[in-house]
Amino acid sequence: IMLLGATGCERPEPPADFPQGAADGWVAAFNSGDAGGLALMYSQDSEILPPDEPIVSGHAAIEQFWKDYNPGQVRLELSEVETRRLGDYWYREGTYSALVQDEGMPRIGKFIELWTRDGSAWLLYRHMWSPNAPPPAQMPDTAPAG
Repeated sequence: IMLLGATGCERPEPPADFPQGAADGWVAAFNSGDAGGLALMYSQDSEILPPDEPIVSGHAAIEQFWKDYNPGQVRLELSEVETRRLGDYWYREGTYSALVQDEGMPRIGKFIELWTRDGSAWLLYRHMWSPNAPPPAQMPDTAPAG
């Protein structure tokens, strides 16, 4: 009985908080158009899974992807973000709003990120996003006579 009482007093170590500063740094680098800074936010063995494109693997390829993507022309804001610790990783998902400078309405979509620790830094290990489909075109109120 004493052993059970002693064991019951032990508490598991609570998980560390999500590295919000790293995630905020990614958004800041994106919004400022810093492709090199974005690339530094990914681990050496990272992959990004952009919509309608092949998987982009490795640090150099990711940096080139962001240079070609031309961040900074889009203002990105995240919302409805959920984070969860998964072993040695942090999982994060949510929605985004992307306002392109030449467009009036923002593009809305969703994302998933998997963050890993490299020394004292938290870096993106996997990154996937996709825009929501645009609303369907309005159908006419009545069918044409035929």
